[in-house]
Amino acid sequence: MSTASEPRVPVQRTGGDDSSPLLEVEGLEVHFPIRRGLLVERVVGHVRAVDGVSLRVDSGGTYGLVGESGCGKTTLGRAVLRLEEPTAGRVRLGADEVTALKGERLRRHRSKMQMVFQDPLGSLNPRHNVDILLAEPLKVHGIGSKAERRKLAVDTLDAVGLPKSVLERYPHEFSGGQRQRLGIARALMLRPDLIVCDEPVSALDVSIQAQVMNLLEELQVEFGLTYLVIAHDLAVVRHLSDRVGVMYLGKLVEEADSESIYENPRHPYTKALLSAVPQPDPEVEATRERIILKGDLPSPANPPSGCRFRTRCPWAEDICAEQEPEWRETTAGHKVACHFDL
Repeated sequence: MSTASEPRVPVQRTGGDDSSPLLEVEGLEVHFPIRRGLLVERVVGHVRAVDGVSLRVDSGGTYGLVGESGCGKTTLGRAVLRLEEPTAGRVRLGADEVTALKGERLRRHRSKMQMVFQDPLGSLNPRHNVDILLAEPLKVHGIGSKAERRKLAVDTLDAVGLPKSVLERYPHEFSGGQRQRLGIARALMLRPDLIVCDEPVSALDVSIQAQVMNLLEELQVEFGLTYLVIAHDLAVVRHLSDRVGVMYLGKLVEEADSESIYENPRHPYTKALLSAVPQPDPEVEATRERIILKGDLPSPANPPSGCRFRTRCPWAEDICAEQEPEWRETTAGHKVACHFDL
């Protein structure tokens, strides 16, 4: 690996990918206004939570989105589902432009895309038993009779490894792993095309995490699902994802297939993230290079000029403050936003 003291020559941008994905996000922005004033509020700035992100997810594939807390991962996932309104950009699911849908058309379209939330207990209504929780999405969309909805609930519970007997129980009566299985079952009830999984195993014990990850893989094959997995745990993303995108301060900084990004990271931020992952081999752990990032994550309300990572990058040079790096392809399918070929 190169050292920070060696000079680098900026590299040129190359071609792109022309495949047709199930999910396509182009130039997505989500900015939250900052308001001040007691009697009369006025907008004094914006928090740029997501700032021009583009990505594609192939049908039946899994796209893993990683980055530290506050980088905009969850906001991006919620904006894809229109749980947050995008400020700009476009989201397409199949032939439908999600960002252009309104009213009843948007409500009907929601059956094609669902979400598994990070906190399984907080996302389940504590006043409803499992029967009501699972039947609610079907009732909202006017699908099936009461008997048909119950049968589908039983079949879906079986698919996630829970017995029929849990239908009369309430969320507080389950363990964390069981509650996450319920959250997955609820997302499956409408048989969606896309499921956004927001930190699906971060609240679970390590032993339960493996079970839930294996379940997600099995369900993907059984139901032909497409996943957008949001996580900060690089091991989880590597296990689940075909393709990985790394976010920093509202922007994608690197994207590649899972094997490439873990074996040959090209962006300094990705290198730093991977260097922090402990290795099971003591000899490898003792000899490998650790990249320690200095400083804190800058405010998304006032991001640095040029490259947003430059204030913490050990390889930053003058051009990094003057110009924003282009999103370029270094090798087939491996894209990075950096002025240099590290």
